[in-house]
Amino acid sequence: MAFDTTVGPADKAMPAGWRVLVVEDRSLIAGKVVRVLQAAGCIPVGPMPTLAAGEALVGTERLDAAVLDIDLRGEAVYPLAELLRRHGVPLLFLTGYGQAALPQAWQGVPLVAKPFEPAVLLAALGRLRAGQPAPVEETACRETSSDIALRAWDTIRQSRNIVMETRVLREVNRTEPQ
Repeated sequence: MAFDTTVGPADKAMPAGWRVLVVEDRSLIAGKVVRVLQAAGCIPVGPMPTLAAGEALVGTERLDAAVLDIDLRGEAVYPLAELLRRHGVPLLFLTGYGQAALPQAWQGVPLVAKPFEPAVLLAALGRLRAGQPAPVEETACRETSSDIALRAWDTIRQSRNIVMETRVLREVNRTEPQ
């Protein structure tokens, strides 16, 4: 399976030189995001693997948009999202969590689900640039009422991360599943 970075009709709204902050702690996923942005003519800023690294860039770099993972190895990205919001930088979340897992204050922020297709990410960024609202993804609510449910959710999330990283490695190495 080859890594698809082709730029389709929905991607033409991406201006050459648009500076997009990438905050993602998983290096394989961050690499995929960077390659997709570069193929579309954008300039990736990062990737930044931590909240602190992302925060250090706000106000010192020109940023036209931001792509943020919600969970940075157990640290929530919302303080950075708030800082970006105060600086007028449009953002979207790239995450394995569903829309229902977002706190109420962040429900209106566009969300691209992992694993993602390049065209989906670029279309969401194009809508950000145009100031258009993103369609809300239908997702199941995360069960948080018991410790057992939380442990189960963490196990599922870790398994999903392994699957996503395996898919990205196959795309990069252009190998087929066995």
